[in-house]
Formats: sequence, C-alpha cells, structure tokens
Amino acid sequence: MNLKRLSNFFFLALVLLLGTFLVFRNQGHSPFHRKEVTPFTHAWDSIIPNQDIPKGLSSLRAKDCGHCHTEIYQEWKISTHAHAWTDEQYQAELAKNKNLFICKNCHLPVQNQQQYITTAIYDHDYFQPVRTKNPRFDPSLQHEGITCIACHIKENTIIGSHDNIQASHPVKIDTDYLSEKLCIACHDAHDDLAEDLVCTFETGKEWSQGPYSQKGKNCISCHMPEVDRPSATGAISRKGHRHYFPGSGIPKVKGEKAFVLNGLEFAIIGDTLHPTNAPIHLGLRATNQHAGHKVPTGDPERHFLIQFDLLKNGEPLQSDTFRIGEKWQWWPTAKKLSDNNLAPLESRFFEKDYNLKDTSNLSWKVTVSKHRMTQEMHDYHQLSDQYPTSIIVFQRELPIRFK
Repeated sequence: MNLKRLSNFFFLALVLLLGTFLVFRNQGHSPFHRKEVTPFTHAWDSIIPNQDIPKGLSSLRAKDCGHCHTEIYQEWKISTHAHAWTDEQYQAELAKNKNLFICKNCHLPVQNQQQYITTAIYDHDYFQPVRTKNPRFDPSLQHEGITCIACHIKENTIIGSHDNIQASHPVKIDTDYLSEKLCIACHDAHDDLAEDLVCTFETGKEWSQGPYSQKGKNCISCHMPEVDRPSATGAISRKGHRHYFPGSGIPKVKGEKAFVLNGLEFAIIGDTLHPTNAPIHLGLRATNQHAGHKVPTGDPERHFLIQFDLLKNGEPLQSDTFRIGEKWQWWPTAKKLSDNNLAPLESRFFEKDYNLKDTSNLSWKVTVSKHRMTQEMHDYHQLSDQYPTSIIVFQRELPIRFK
C-alpha cells in the first residue's frame, strides 16, 4: 500500500514538472534558464561609491557641513535637492514601481545613502538587480537626498572651486568636476525601463542643442546665481554661488518658500480699445526668453495652463484654456502622444475672437499657471493636501472699451 502511494506521488510530481516545463516553453522561457548578467552602460546606472569621512570632518551629513558653511546650508535646506528623497510624488512613484533602484540613483547619488549596492542587472531587466547589502548604509544621510557630498566629494576628498583657502579639511580644486557635467548626469536621463515605465528627463540635451550652450551659459549660470560672500565662517569674501537652486517655484510643502526662475515672458496682444460692431480680438504671446532649455522641462507631467476669461460685470461670461506641455499615455504601454513645449527663444501666440451683441461692462482676464501635475494625478498617487501642484506666474485683467 505504501509502495502504491509512493508511486502515485512520483507520478503526480512528474506531471507537475512536465506541466511547468510546457508553460515556460510556451512563454519563451525555460525553467532551467540561466540568468544573464547585464552590465551597466548609462551614466545614471551607477552612483558615487561609498565614501570615507574626509580628514577634518565629523561626518558626511549636510547639517555638520552647515556648522561652517552656515549660509550655504540654509539655502540648500529650502532647495528641491534637499527634498529629493522625501518628496511625496517621488515616494509615491517609487512605491508604485516596486522600489526600483535606478530611480534612487539620482535622488540618492552617493552609495552611503542606499541600503543595497547594485552592480548590474539580470537579463536586461531593471527589476532584477544584482545586489548585496551595503554595510555602510546611513539612514540619516539618505534622508538628506541630494546633499552636499553629492556634488562636493570624490574619492574621499572634498571638491572645491577656489584655491588659496584655509579650510579645516583638505580641498581638491576641480572646476571641471563642479561644472554642468555634474548636473547633466541626472538631468539628462532617458531610458525605457519597462513597457509601461519610462524615465524621461532631457534637459541636458535640450540645453546642448539650444543657443545658450554656444554662448557659454549653462545650468550654473541660471540655477546657481552668483554672489559675493564668505563661503564659510572666518573665510574671506569672494565670488561664489547661491545653493537654493531656483526653478519651478512650486514648493514641495504648502507654506514653504520656493524660489521661482521664470523662463517665459508674457505680453498682451490686441488693443483694449475696439471698433464698435466688430469682433473683439485678444490674445497672449508667450516667449521662452530666459531658459536655456525647453519650457516646461524635466518631469513629463509638468505643464502650463493659459486661461482666458471674458467677464461681464465681473462675472465669467466665457472661458477658454490653452496648454503648454507634453501629453503621455502610461498604460498599457508608455508613449508620448504630443509635445508642444517651448524651445529656447521660441514664441507662441494664444488668441481668441469674441462676437458679442451686448458689449457693456466687459473685461478680459488672462491667467497663466504652472503645474507640477494634474489634479487627477495628484489624487491617483493619494498625495496629501500639503503637497502643492501649481502656482500662478502671470495674471492680468483689462477693461474692454469701444471707439
């Protein structure tokens, strides 16, 4: 009897094994498939290796850098870089994408900030990392996101741009390292990570193909304004750079200060004094006058909305909305559907004709708002009410008069 049960067990095991083999074969795989190790090929695949604490420092943390570099530290604390890890949208995206390591490489660019050391991937699949635990992982350093050492440490040495300084720690001068090349390492990352997941940040490419790169203006020229001041306590005053990195101006937390750097200039077109019994023609010209890249740039969810409101006695009579930005399909496959971002120095006109019989007490209001994402995307990610999605960057209301 026991022998019969044993033979039945082996027969069942054979059937299950055969069934598993057939399923894998039909899917183009083998249950005995040996995984291929795929080496990294992109700049954003790898990060700065684990760093030692340089001589003269007590830690690698920004807070300790701030003991001497007080003003710079206070600027960095309100920057987007300081929120790189704690940002609500990023954390929601990371959770949705199974804590994918490649997304961390720009938000946590030093190995000490990451729990695992990832050296390659299996079968060209970013969701199958070749990794080991990082014995030098520092959770408090992780919380700082793109922190001081992300730009100012290399080979266990502090990197600076000024010579003849009396610092409490050794400094290696490397202006080429502290150039736009460092910015572009993350702000020019484009990769198809999966069918429904694309990393698409092409700011560096937009800059290199635009007019400002030929004129010697780069990321630092705009996003790190020059300032004359001591770089540290007791240092002499000299030319340096602000470290709050002005950009979109949309704060990461409601009520926090954020510095806006508007690339667009706006001008009303059309006369506010109109011929009687003729269509009212009004519009807005938007010019990418100041940005060395497209506007908007970076995250493909970013966009501008331009709203025209025709008002009668102060109440809306007609509203029209125009959009500047990319549109994407994310499911079942990720692909760009359209793109009308403004290139450097490009102008675009947004116009409207109004035909009205009653022309008394009319005014025209134009509002331009800059958006991090749509409200639908905000709700989809279950982000809190403390996470702002937009700011108004231009608003004008004009009375409409007739000749």
